[in-house]
Amino acid sequence: MIKKLYIVCIALLLMFPPLADACVGKVLRIGAVSSVDGTLLSEMLAIMINERTGSTVNIKYYATSAELYEAVRSQQIDILVENTARALHILNKPAGSSPAKTYEAVKASYENEKGLIWLKPFGLLNGSEGEGRSYAAPVLKVEVLTNFPALPRVIDKLANIITDEIYARLTKSMDSGEKPTSVARAFLKSKKLI
Repeated sequence: MIKKLYIVCIALLLMFPPLADACVGKVLRIGAVSSVDGTLLSEMLAIMINERTGSTVNIKYYATSAELYEAVRSQQIDILVENTARALHILNKPAGSSPAKTYEAVKASYENEKGLIWLKPFGLLNGSEGEGRSYAAPVLKVEVLTNFPALPRVIDKLANIITDEIYARLTKSMDSGEKPTSVARAFLKSKKLI
């Protein structure tokens, strides 16, 4: 009986290896446009990946979308934080009939035209400068999925975690002088994600 149980346990470990083993010792680079949401969401993403996989995560902020996408093209960035309003501008496409349809259209265009994969969004947020409501989401290069196949499962734990109320509360903490890393870490702990 014990021998059978041992064999079953070994089989399960081989079928479902620990997530950390796939990423330990690796380095991932996150890029975002330097903004409140870009900073906050990048910090959450970096902390989550580091805590859950053991990968080292470096974040770099860019003044403009053009600089961010040049960094992606020149292999300096593996993951970026993007929102659908900015993505529509980059793609030069009109918004869909709903935020969800816009997300699906952007997701398909990025995969087909740029080799970038949109994961589940952090949430639907009110936009600034007349952008309207848009989804903010992590976007991965195709090669990252190949090299880190378990990574989407880790990142998707952040899906739909941000609401307008939560975003307002977290940004208020940052505005009052709290470091983005501390704000992000406290929030993830409160959700029992780290």
